Amino acid sequence: MLTYAIILLMLGIFFAVLEAFLPSGGVLGFLATAGFVVSIVLAFRQGENTGMLFLAIVLVTVPVVIIFGLKMFPHTPIGKRMILARAAQPTEPSAAGVSTLDFSSLLGKSGKTVTSLRPSGTIVIDGKRYSAVSRGKMLDNNMEITVVRIDGNSIVVDNISNQS
Repeated sequence: MLTYAIILLMLGIFFAVLEAFLPSGGVLGFLATAGFVVSIVLAFRQGENTGMLFLAIVLVTVPVVIIFGLKMFPHTPIGKRMILARAAQPTEPSAAGVSTLDFSSLLGKSGKTVTSLRPSGTIVIDGKRYSAVSRGKMLDNNMEITVVRIDGNSIVVDNISNQS
């Protein structure tokens, strides 16, 4: 009887490990649980101390297998397909949606509009693209502009012909 209890305990551990790595819809988990329960019952028929030993083995083994499976699952081929990769962390912490760049060096520089500014759009200064806003006027694309103000992370521009 004790031999059967040991075999069922080992099968239960084996099925629990497989359940951690193979998607079985709970079939392997059910088989592991059944193996554990029957092995504990058979061990208690041998004696109370044997039954308590088997119960302790199960109570230690199951959480260890679950934790091990959760740690290893993302590294398995199935886990890699099921779990998304971690997002790239920004190099500098900043508030959501707020740029940490300093645009003060652009003040007074000239450039061109790449898109229409209605009142926001894209400009190019010294070969670099920036998002900018006009001073309330709509500006067409390919117009000469100059940076008139920096408000936080907003670049405010105006048409060069409007400045005198």
